[in-house]
Amino acid sequence: MFPVPRINDSRDVACNVATLKSWQPSASFELIKLRADTLKQIRSFFDKNQVLEVDTPTLSSASVPDPFIESFQTRYIPLTQTMQTEQYYLHTSPEFAMKRLLASGSGSIYQISKVFRQGESGRRHNPEFTLLEWYRDGWDHHQLMLEVSQLFTLLLSPCVELAAPQFITYEQAFQAVLGINPHTVDKTDLLACVAKAGLANVLDDNEHRDRFLELLFSHTIEPSLGKKRGKKRDKTNNMPGICFLYHYPASQASLAKTGMHNGQLIAQRFEVFIDGMELGNGFYELNDAGEQRARFEADNHSRKLMGNNEVPLDENFLQAVGHLPECAGVAIGIERLLMVMSQSQHINDVIAFPFERA
Repeated sequence: MFPVPRINDSRDVACNVATLKSWQPSASFELIKLRADTLKQIRSFFDKNQVLEVDTPTLSSASVPDPFIESFQTRYIPLTQTMQTEQYYLHTSPEFAMKRLLASGSGSIYQISKVFRQGESGRRHNPEFTLLEWYRDGWDHHQLMLEVSQLFTLLLSPCVELAAPQFITYEQAFQAVLGINPHTVDKTDLLACVAKAGLANVLDDNEHRDRFLELLFSHTIEPSLGKKRGKKRDKTNNMPGICFLYHYPASQASLAKTGMHNGQLIAQRFEVFIDGMELGNGFYELNDAGEQRARFEADNHSRKLMGNNEVPLDENFLQAVGHLPECAGVAIGIERLLMVMSQSQHINDVIAFPFERA
């Protein structure tokens, strides 16, 4: 085990960062070492479990059409006039290329890569960040949740006292906090719930119901996920735990399969939270090429309605989807994991040179 520096007072952190010169790193060398040791442990974990490390391109000729994710764009300018200048995108995830490997017969794989997303800067966001993404050939999302729990327990146990992992459905979370069924609640009752939560006028009433569900989730449910009250005799007031939320509405399936649960069509996907912060997003991967194309086209249509540019679809990926084996995949934010491990209050504390110092 390695020593873990603990940062308990965010005011001290802010003061220390403020005194640094612009050329100096915002992360301490203790936390830089923590990152290195964590990546070493991750690689050891997958080596022992016979999961192959792969490397895929950061630049792509296509982009993700998700209306709420915006890619960085760049141009390839050839040195000769025999080729035209071409538009490229920095990837927001290595998912598409990794699935092309899976479709080609790679078996279970993982990758640790830098990814880039526009507009994501703040206490928990940096436009450039590190993703750990892995895919398990022949698994579903329930099996993958267990492996995520195993990896997190391995990495976090030396650093943080953890409560037992929790596995709850999206519906159970909404029922427990808001008393509504997110799969069946009508728009009128949903808007009334939004108003009761003090979130009226944040969105236009004509927005899709999923937008209101996401608003309620982020403000009233997410902050409590992965937080668990300690026993009275415990010295700590709260003991964080690993919380898995699964069975999202089918309309939020993204690249996941859908299925039936308790008479409702649901997305076979999950997200994992610790201490009120999302650390990862996993799918039982869709392998229907026609359905995936339809979803991408719908996403591009949504982008157009929102006034954003449509993006070229990744045809190589779409051709591969139909050859994708039954598999489950997950992407974990390394910086957020390090924030939990070190009890840091800001993502800049675990990045040597964040966006403002790059």
